[in-house]
Amino acid sequence: MKKLILYAALICGLGSSLPVLAKEGNKTTVSGEMTVQQGNASLFIQDFAMIQKGRTSFVKGSFSMETTLEKPSFCILTTSDPEVKGFNLYLKPGDDILVTVKNKEVVLSGKGSKLNQFYLDLSRKYDYKNNQYTTREVYENRVKAISASVIEEVKSAKATLLGYTQGEYLDVVFGPYMELKVSGTTDAINKAKFDNLNIQLFAEITQYYNWFKTINEIKYAKMEAGKLKVRNSNTWIADFAKTVENQKLKEDYIVRLLDHSFLEGDVFKLKGLVKEALPLLKDPANIEKVNAILTRVDKHTQFNGALPGSDFSAYTFQKPDGSTVKIGDYKGKYIFIDIWSTWCHPCVAEMPFLKELEHQMEGKDVVFLSLNGDIKAADWKNFMNKRNLTGEQLWMTGGLSANPFFNQIGKTGIPRFLVIDKEGKMLNAKCCLRPSNPVLKVYLDELLSK
Repeated sequence: MKKLILYAALICGLGSSLPVLAKEGNKTTVSGEMTVQQGNASLFIQDFAMIQKGRTSFVKGSFSMETTLEKPSFCILTTSDPEVKGFNLYLKPGDDILVTVKNKEVVLSGKGSKLNQFYLDLSRKYDYKNNQYTTREVYENRVKAISASVIEEVKSAKATLLGYTQGEYLDVVFGPYMELKVSGTTDAINKAKFDNLNIQLFAEITQYYNWFKTINEIKYAKMEAGKLKVRNSNTWIADFAKTVENQKLKEDYIVRLLDHSFLEGDVFKLKGLVKEALPLLKDPANIEKVNAILTRVDKHTQFNGALPGSDFSAYTFQKPDGSTVKIGDYKGKYIFIDIWSTWCHPCVAEMPFLKELEHQMEGKDVVFLSLNGDIKAADWKNFMNKRNLTGEQLWMTGGLSANPFFNQIGKTGIPRFLVIDKEGKMLNAKCCLRPSNPVLKVYLDELLSK
C-alpha cells in the first residue's frame, strides 16, 4: 500500500486540490466520520497509472468527496486518521459510502457498502503483512472466502473480486523484484521465489493495474525453470499466450503486449511478433486493434536514421584510458550495445543482468558494449570505479544530447539497447528485450545460429 500511495503522490501531486465535476447518473460519493478532528482524505483510481479522483480535508472530523465513474473501478481511499488509514474500495457509479469507526473497527454503510465491508474485513483478516500465513496461504484463503460468500453483492461481483485478488497476490510476489529492476539499488539479482508456476489465471485479473507485467514474470520464471519454451524472438508473445488457458485473457494479454511493444518503440520486431500472435485471436475487435498497431508501425519515422543495413562502423567512442575505438573494430562479431547514464536508475538496474548474460555467452561471436551518455567523463569514470564495472566500457563524447551517434539512432529515453551485425551495420536500433528479459538470450542465440 505504501508503494502505491507514494507513486500516486508523485504522479498526482497531493498538495493540490482537485475540482470535482459530476455527471448526472455517474456521481459517486465517499464520505466519513473520523476519529480525529483534522486531517486529509484522498481517493485514487487504479489504472495504468494512479489517478487522483478526489481530495478533501476533515472539517470537525467529517469529510465528503464526490467524483464520477464511467464504470465500476477499484480505488484506494487514504486518510490521515490512524484508525482508518487506507484501504481498497470497489466502487460502482452511483455508490454512496460512509466510513465510520466503531470499537476501533472500520464500518462502512450506504449504497455499495456490503461488498466493500466484506472485502475490507477479508483483506484485514488475511493480511499479506501478517506472518501467521504465507503469501500463498493469504491468497488462497481470500479466494476461498470470496467463492463461499452468500452476500448477494459479493456473489454478483465474484469473478471481478477473484481477478483483482489474484492480481494483488502476484503483485505482492513479484512487485519488489519488478521494483528492483527499475530502482538500481543493488548489484544482486534478487528474483522472486514463486512456487505456484501453474496457477490458474482468472480472466478478470485484468482488473488489476499491472496485471500483464506480473503475468510476464510468471512466464519468465517458467522459461528459466525449463517449463516454457520460446521458439524464437518473433514467437515469444505467441508462446507466452498459448500457455494462458482462458481465451478472453489470452487475447487481452496478446493485445496489451503488442500495444506495449509499440509504445516502447519495438518497431523492428513488431511485425514478426504480430504475424505469430495474430492467428491466436478470434475476437474481431481484437484483430482490428492489432491491425491498427501495424498501421502505426508503418507511420513510425523516429528511427529512420538507423534502419537495418545502415553502416555504423565508423562511429567512435572513448575508452576509460582515453584512447578511442570504433564500431568497425569489432567486425566479425555481433554487437549488443547498452546505452546508459549514471543518473538513470533503470539503466543501473540492468547491469547485473547484463553481466550474467555476458557470462552465459562467453566465447561466442557477440560482444557487449556498455556505452555511457553522461556529459562529463569524470562522472562516468567515478561510477565505474564505485561499482567495479568490467567488460567493454565506452563513453559517448559530450553525452547523450551532444553526441552524433545518439542523434543518428533517434533520440529516446534510456536504457536503450541496439544490435549491430558482424559487418558493423545496424540490425535493430531499438531492441526492447532488456538483459533482465530471458527472451533476449533466445534472440542473440538465434542470430548466432545463422
